[in-house]
Amino acid sequence: MAPEKKFVSSKLNKFMHPRNPYRTPPSFKKLSMKFPEFRAYCTYDVSGKVHLDFKNPRAVRALTTSLLDQDFDLKVSIPDDRLVPTLPLRLNYLLWIEDLLTHAAHYDSEHFVLAIDIGVGAACVYPLLGAKRFGWCFVGTESDQLSFTSAHTNVQNNNLQDKIFLKKVESNIIFKDVIGEEKVKSWTLECKLRSKVDIAECSKKCAECEPQASQLNPQNEVNFDEGQVKAEIKKTEECSTYLYDFTMCNPPFFSCEEETDTMKKSKKDRGEPLSAPTGAIHEKVTEGGEISFITKMIEESQLFKDKIRWGVAWTFDPSLKLNQVKSKKDMATNKPLILMMPRSLMSVYSVPSAWNMINKWLHHLKVI
Repeated sequence: MAPEKKFVSSKLNKFMHPRNPYRTPPSFKKLSMKFPEFRAYCTYDVSGKVHLDFKNPRAVRALTTSLLDQDFDLKVSIPDDRLVPTLPLRLNYLLWIEDLLTHAAHYDSEHFVLAIDIGVGAACVYPLLGAKRFGWCFVGTESDQLSFTSAHTNVQNNNLQDKIFLKKVESNIIFKDVIGEEKVKSWTLECKLRSKVDIAECSKKCAECEPQASQLNPQNEVNFDEGQVKAEIKKTEECSTYLYDFTMCNPPFFSCEEETDTMKKSKKDRGEPLSAPTGAIHEKVTEGGEISFITKMIEESQLFKDKIRWGVAWTFDPSLKLNQVKSKKDMATNKPLILMMPRSLMSVYSVPSAWNMINKWLHHLKVI
């Protein structure tokens, strides 16, 4: 009798984020009882234990969509010939970003987070998870028409169009024609205003809470006039140079189609994959591979350095050497100067706003 294949291997599990619920593998038995589409791909041994054939792409797809439904209340459909995201790893990525935002001292429960996902894919998994679990807003791009249509359907089916805006782009577009595009800019500002109204609605019982200029209509929708949007644009320009908190992507791994055949790779370098490979060729291959793609992202982001706070990407390519992060012990020898900035001094409590204020003080003191 073949042993049951685990949902997360022991090698991957040790790299799971501490807050990732999939550190504990889900119960296939419960999933099979709740979702007939998942049960259709399950087998059972004499003890009643449920097994899933991870070599079957349809079984992997059913697992992912069932978990999204069970754990996040997300109804997601993925075309047969498109990439099926590995849910634990996708959630890991978002949790690491949440830590980055938190430790960067400009993120709290009331902070409006706006992100860009380059190449959302047919599942649109990062924006859907980011909006549903973290309450973030996303601008997502996609160059493939089938994937774009599928992603748009998934956003609409989960009623998240107020938090996710999708834009169809050409295959060579990363940030150009996206940041600063009028429809995108208008949507992001309306999303920001809507977020403020949502926060105010949750704080009505606070006596100090002032009446909001924008009110919810009977359909729980928020309407904004041109004056509000222009005022928000002016305030954004005055208080902060940043528009997007971060950008992210899940870049194509390979530089050519031959590299996608993982079965030809030496087991010494890379073992046989645990799951069946999924996805169209354009989702797996890009000229120069993932390093080239991310390098292009970095170069293009220079044009928008005053609009993006963090650019986040990842790779497992061993040939890429990154600078080592200093340990706390190494950093303790030179303690930094710490200045606490009370919220009462700033209209917008953010790192750029704090720096602008300190800069004014230094100029007033004629230090710089």
